[in-house]
Amino acid sequence: MNHKTPKMRHTLLNDVIFKIVFGSAQNERVLRSLLNAILQLEGPDKIVQLELLGNDSAKTYVQDRGAVVDVRARDGHGRIYNVEVQVRNPVHYVERSLYYLCRLYHEQLTRGTDYHELRRTVAISLLDFVLFPEHDRVHSRFRLHDSRHDLELSDILEIHYLELRKFKSDGILDKPLEKWLHLLRYSEVYGLGIEPLPDFIRAEEEMVMAFEAMNKAYARDEVRELIEARLKAEWDEASRLGAATRQGLAEGREQGLAEGKAEGLAAGKAEGLAVGKAEGLREAALGMRALGVDVETILKATGVRLEA
Repeated sequence: MNHKTPKMRHTLLNDVIFKIVFGSAQNERVLRSLLNAILQLEGPDKIVQLELLGNDSAKTYVQDRGAVVDVRARDGHGRIYNVEVQVRNPVHYVERSLYYLCRLYHEQLTRGTDYHELRRTVAISLLDFVLFPEHDRVHSRFRLHDSRHDLELSDILEIHYLELRKFKSDGILDKPLEKWLHLLRYSEVYGLGIEPLPDFIRAEEEMVMAFEAMNKAYARDEVRELIEARLKAEWDEASRLGAATRQGLAEGREQGLAEGKAEGLAAGKAEGLAVGKAEGLREAALGMRALGVDVETILKATGVRLEA
């Protein structure tokens, strides 16, 4: 069995790299561009200012294998955003992402504040796997909605899932979101120099900034060590869970065999008793007929029907 740590990928979809590139103050423009593209904000609704929230370094998350390495920000309108990258599909991911959205919404309330001060809270998940196989749309958006009357309760809570595996770079990519999705999905191809960065990406200053920030981050020894430590922690956890699962299956099989044997003995005993009882009733019925008892009376007494 191979116990080696998985190979580190050179991609924007690594959560530590994503935190460094999109969650640093010097790259605020990059995050702003990504959010405007995903939310399709234009004109007066466009985000022009962002304040990073909970600006912890990615390093603080390595010791906690289950931690979410995310980027949180507030715009000039007070709207709050949470953006995370997820490469693997964990169990109950939808429930987990809803929990983080609601927690971010709840954290706005402090002692002395009122409900009218709550601001719109948006969670965005960039996924390197298929979450909704029932449709082929890359971008899914959810709000609180009355499905019976087609009535939206509020836009104060909103969650977005972008399934990058569904994205296809066919034809001309002219929309900002299409370009961002292309860069996110194929950043490894360009980062490793397998193909040159395409002109339609080079024409977008913020996307070039993101690409260059990714390359600079991977060039730093401490960042690579950080990523390897997180990968090792995740690998160790997966190995531990795998071993526990195998042990549980083995113990379950042994217990199942033991219980099956016991149930088989019990069933055999019950079946034997049933057969014995049936044979006894038939013998009684035959004895009654030998004494001249009529067939109907025998049937009522024993439940055994004898031919006349």
